[in-house]
Amino acid sequence: MMDSKLDTLITLLEEKNYTNTAKKLFITQPAVTHHIKAIEKEYDITLFSNPKTFELTKQGQILLEYAKASKLSYKLLLNTLAKQASLTASIGITPMAVQCARQRVIQNLNVGKVSFNLYCYDYETILRMLSSGELDFAIIDNTFDSSKYESKFLFAERIILVANPDGKYKGNSKLTREQLASATIILPNEESGLYNQVKTTMKLKNIRIKNNFMLTANNLDLTRALISQNDAVAFVYENSVDSLIEEGKLKKLDIVNFAPTQNFYLLYNRLLSFDDRFLQFLELLKESGIQ
Repeated sequence: MMDSKLDTLITLLEEKNYTNTAKKLFITQPAVTHHIKAIEKEYDITLFSNPKTFELTKQGQILLEYAKASKLSYKLLLNTLAKQASLTASIGITPMAVQCARQRVIQNLNVGKVSFNLYCYDYETILRMLSSGELDFAIIDNTFDSSKYESKFLFAERIILVANPDGKYKGNSKLTREQLASATIILPNEESGLYNQVKTTMKLKNIRIKNNFMLTANNLDLTRALISQNDAVAFVYENSVDSLIEEGKLKKLDIVNFAPTQNFYLLYNRLLSFDDRFLQFLELLKESGIQ
């Protein structure tokens, strides 16, 4: 069980006010004071170098980190115990990645053994929810802290350029660097893996798009609409639009010496690796062809 005194310390440092802390924890203000004094007595330390500003001593900082880790571990334990009976996994994925991940991985899973729910969030929200235990897994196309998360490589996806098949690029199969430099370009937000990989590859290939008219779209439907409305070009994952290209709804454009790929990974919190759902889910990935 989480030590209520440590929870009081965490809340007090968030609120920086004894009265607000008491209200938030549904206890009295004297009880908050008692908890703080009890912590100092139990660990034989002084928590605050400046009690008025709630500035911590070095010992206080160490204890705060311990308290946060304890609270997180306790929360993860409760989440795991609650979910264990149903064996239902929650998976987070970004909107730009969901289509190709669904075709590459998710539709091949035998959901009769372990059911799962798929949630689309931005990348920062996914990492936060993965850390707190609100998500069990994440399928991501971005960088991550390998000391915090366990990972499994899923697949590599090509990044391509698409345009309106009936627009100004109708007669083109390739786009020169000069044409790209004057094009209206659609990219996802700057925190996305797709954006970062495109910008990195362009920098390596010395391709500059600094003066372009740039548009932002964080899902495929909006990307298609903006392509049509602005006669623009967009960088997307090939697998997410291959059917639209085959149907003639989008047109693929090649750029000489420009063929970036992005790796996709399955991520999960190191603290949850003991859960049977994780082992079963990883086994399903093997059965679906993901090694």
